[in-house]
Amino acid sequence: MAKIVPKRTTLLQKLAYILKPFVVYMLVKTVVMLLLAIVIPSLPIAGISEWVEGNAHPLSAVVNGVASIIAVCFLLNDFLIEANTTGEVDIDRSAPKQFVTFLKTDLLGKRTAHQTINLALCILLGITASLALNILISLASAAMPGPGSILDSEKYEAVEAIQYSVPVWLGIILYGIVSPMVEEMVFRGVLYSRMRRFYSISKAVIFSALLFGLFHANLPQFLYGTAMGVLIALCYAYSGCFSAPLLMHMSANIVVFLLSEAAAWTKFFITPAWGIFLTAASIALLLWIIRTSNK
Repeated sequence: MAKIVPKRTTLLQKLAYILKPFVVYMLVKTVVMLLLAIVIPSLPIAGISEWVEGNAHPLSAVVNGVASIIAVCFLLNDFLIEANTTGEVDIDRSAPKQFVTFLKTDLLGKRTAHQTINLALCILLGITASLALNILISLASAAMPGPGSILDSEKYEAVEAIQYSVPVWLGIILYGIVSPMVEEMVFRGVLYSRMRRFYSISKAVIFSALLFGLFHANLPQFLYGTAMGVLIALCYAYSGCFSAPLLMHMSANIVVFLLSEAAAWTKFFITPAWGIFLTAASIALLLWIIRTSNK
């Protein structure tokens, strides 16, 4: 009689299963970005090289967004399997159609008053937590000035220059819609859900948040991304719907992007008092979401 070997019982097997979609996403995104970087300046259009050079930052933002959308398409089936409550993909329909149906159901489906309130609280938590973390990181950076500061990051400054080089309308599309959608599909929809097959909520939340922080590849955004990753994953875990982390992420990105466009907000918000108040508000909102959850 053949020996039956349980699937994915070793740590390496579990890691391979969990991380494979992320590796695929990063490889495809990198390849697409490289191809676009080669193709765009080579287009048979008069003055294209000069235009590309003069618009390097906003073009980089758009290329990153396009590459992210293309890359996440390779994870559609994985996402539908992991995020959908039925755990099945309808083989009679294409993955894009299944995805659209899933979003319509998850975002626009009927909810009880309790579910609607919890979803609104997740959105509010995205706003308060993103502001609190930005304030705390800014205060910490100001307290440790100089090029040798642990929070001093040339890569973060380069990323910031690219993000805020685009017009407001384009920034809302790229950072308020595209980025949250793609990142939530990858990190919560697929990676967190796969981690939950093997680990507790707390371990899955921490591991997925750390990976989300590392994804941003610089210290300030690692700290911000990890902390937000914990909060977003908890909202996903205790809400039971994908729209909670998605809308929370969207609200956080849009508010931070819009306020960063207004220099006056820095003087008003970047104070210890606001940092403490918004941190306390975020903790209270999170505890309320967890306490009133059906989980």
